[in-house]
Amino acid sequence: MRGALLFKVAFWLVVVGIAALLTPNPAWPEWLARMVLSSGIALGLTNLGVSLYRMKRDTKPR
Repeated sequence: MRGALLFKVAFWLVVVGIAALLTPNPAWPEWLARMVLSSGIALGLTNLGVSLYRMKRDTKPR
């Protein structure tokens, strides 16, 4: 449940960051839009890594 929520948050951070960078007259400064975009990417990759680690750990024979 927590992993799925983190993926959704990461997805929307990426979408908002891209939208903020592509608008002709952005309401946000460029550095803030880039920070939101990179935070979304980092959160998604970290969550993916942790999910893969947990899957590998749980399928490991004891």
